[in-house]
Amino acid sequence: MIFRTPSYYKDFRCIADKCQDNCCIGWEIDIDNDTAEKYRSVSGDFGQRLQNNINFGDTSSFILGKNERCPFLNNCNLCDIITELGEDSLCQICSDHPRYYEWFGSVKEGGIGMCCEESARIILTQTCPFTVMETHIPDEDSEPFDTEMYNYLYDLRENFLSILQNEEIPLGERLKKLLEISVAEQGITYSAETGTFADILQFLRTLEPISELWHPTLLAAEEKLAEISARKADFLQENPYISGFLRNIAVYFLWRYLLKGVFDGDFLSRTVLAVVSVIINAVLWASKWLDNGISPEDCIEIAKNYSKEIEYNEENLEAFLDGAYDLTALSMPALFDILDNFIG
Repeated sequence: MIFRTPSYYKDFRCIADKCQDNCCIGWEIDIDNDTAEKYRSVSGDFGQRLQNNINFGDTSSFILGKNERCPFLNNCNLCDIITELGEDSLCQICSDHPRYYEWFGSVKEGGIGMCCEESARIILTQTCPFTVMETHIPDEDSEPFDTEMYNYLYDLRENFLSILQNEEIPLGERLKKLLEISVAEQGITYSAETGTFADILQFLRTLEPISELWHPTLLAAEEKLAEISARKADFLQENPYISGFLRNIAVYFLWRYLLKGVFDGDFLSRTVLAVVSVIINAVLWASKWLDNGISPEDCIEIAKNYSKEIEYNEENLEAFLDGAYDLTALSMPALFDILDNFIG
């Protein structure tokens, strides 16, 4: 089968103890059955340590310690399982993260998730046009899907990625084009109701947060929306890399999610996810900039936090996608106004 990924996929390497937001802290870590059985068979003192720090069951998982740390994350923020048993002994989720995969018959697609600070840095700082690489791998199982819809969405995604990379058109106009095409192709008649970006931020605050700082961050941005809009040009002029970062976020979300429409026929909500994610990050970055300036590293940190809150909480992602039609029902003109106010 074909394994297709963004070209930057090969550039990812875990930065281990250098990571400021370790993925071995604050996450429930499930263990696949094969690895759980391997851990059961380890003898000696380390085997006993494994037995004492794993909940074995239909879905096994590590028993998190103080501050929700993985019990095998040592004081140097390195993994004791790797040092004791080797990297090949990691469970599937630890071995893969932040990589993700999706299967479409004879094609497997993958990438790196933006929830990791190193992968977020790679994704946001791309300056070359988005390209993919393909290799051949042994066949893997795939769920049934609509082949005709796959071909349609594949072409649609190619068109969207081409539109996004046309730097002769302002980014806001490119994003409007994606919405226009998606609404027309999905056959949706949007509402004549109006709404504001504050409605979107308020919707996000109805979702369960991972970090206790997330809702206050959204509220702080909401309180500055008028100033953010008024000073949009200053923000973008002072930080010229911002437009490229935002384009790359749109590319990331479309690459990762649009083809999943083959399973439910819905691609509009995934386009809205990409567009609104761009706007949210732009607003959060501008909010930070108004406080005390912003750096590329700040943008990467905020984008990573956004990804964790929305993408890596399954219930939140489902709620976002379910609510995408409501966001569209703010009316396309309202969404276009929001793009004009915060993206340009």
